[in-house]
Amino acid sequence: MFTLLMGYLDIKSKKARKITTGEPIIIIKEGNVMENSLRSTRLDMDALMTMLRQQNIFAIKDVEYAIFETNGKLSVMKHDQKQAVTKEDMNIPINAKKYPISAELVSDGIINTNNLARLDLNEKWLKQELKNAGIASASEVFYAEIQQDGSLYIDKKDDDMVH
Repeated sequence: MFTLLMGYLDIKSKKARKITTGEPIIIIKEGNVMENSLRSTRLDMDALMTMLRQQNIFAIKDVEYAIFETNGKLSVMKHDQKQAVTKEDMNIPINAKKYPISAELVSDGIINTNNLARLDLNEKWLKQELKNAGIASASEVFYAEIQQDGSLYIDKKDDDMVH
């Protein structure tokens, strides 16, 4: 009964939620470690550095803000110059996805007819695509898969290793 009451209060009241679960705590603000905040979370620098490394951050100077969440996880916002570049930032056009994921079409020379059917493709189409790539038969293919954008990745059998 107590658990249900606490759950109800947690959902209905912001003040009750602050009391029962606490509030997120800013640990790094504008690149500076907030020592008092760090102590209040019972973390030390080793634990903080471990949490940062788990997010692929290896230097505090790369962090603008780090917030210790009520669930025990660390949310991090990097400095602008340390943010990852996106295709949108680079004005690179994004290919429309024709398929939800890449799918195997040929494995060790054997055509995967189930995947062709699921993707509303057929063997005639596949053989034409292979021909366009200079491959006479699926038996010459070690692995082929359709990519999300509709292009075909093909790895031929018996590739020569050039030294």
